[in-house]
Amino acid sequence: MASKNMEEKLETLTKRVDQLERDNERLHDVHKIQNLIVKEALLFEAHLHEERLNLVAQKTSGVTIEWGARGVFEGYEGARRTFIGIEESFEKSHAAGMKKLFPNVKLPGENAGMLESQLVGLPVIEVAGDGKTAKAVWISMMAIGKTHEQDPKPTGQFLWWKSAIDFVKEDGEWKIWHYLKNPVFLAPSGKDWMEMYLNMPALPPPGAGTGLPGSHGGNPDRPTTMQYNPYRMTRLPTYEPAPPEPYETFDGKDSYSY
Repeated sequence: MASKNMEEKLETLTKRVDQLERDNERLHDVHKIQNLIVKEALLFEAHLHEERLNLVAQKTSGVTIEWGARGVFEGYEGARRTFIGIEESFEKSHAAGMKKLFPNVKLPGENAGMLESQLVGLPVIEVAGDGKTAKAVWISMMAIGKTHEQDPKPTGQFLWWKSAIDFVKEDGEWKIWHYLKNPVFLAPSGKDWMEMYLNMPALPPPGAGTGLPGSHGGNPDRPTTMQYNPYRMTRLPTYEPAPPEPYETFDGKDSYSY
């Protein structure tokens, strides 16, 4: 009888240890994912495009990157077109504006004077029970300072973002799998931002946009989805993208790719 009780206690203790190990690994994964989210924002601010692209999954099919009106970019090479090609086209436009502003100044690079710095809010992160994927949603605010080739007058703006990512683990490292990033509103510095929305025209229907005007870095693989839903005076508050709920294994119907 004593031997049976001892076996039962040992079995219970083993289960508790196994559960603690799983919980500890999940907390470790949450920490790694949170670091990846902030690292991506810091690399973006530093214009380290190749290093940022390295955060995207390369061995898992179905990669999608969708930022606002840019459209949907598919696969690792699609991620390259938007993470690098489009950003470099913005840099070139900024550099041309800077040359008009400072024709006699030798600038150290095309992105000199450019600022795109994000204050990243705490994400809601859920790691799958099987440990192979994870999901996160968060809010961030970006301070922007740059010029433009067509209108070189420097502009300062604040841009409010809502972001969602599906992550996948490749060779023990978390990678970006599906990345949805929606601008909620743009706030010109030194001006009541609501003024610009009083007569803001309605957005085109989902699927009408095929890319970002003035961007020459690369065309999207698919049009912008219905998730591009920034603020308008007539817009209802929304709960999208919805933060993840606990889940065991990844299900495509709950993906942040549309």
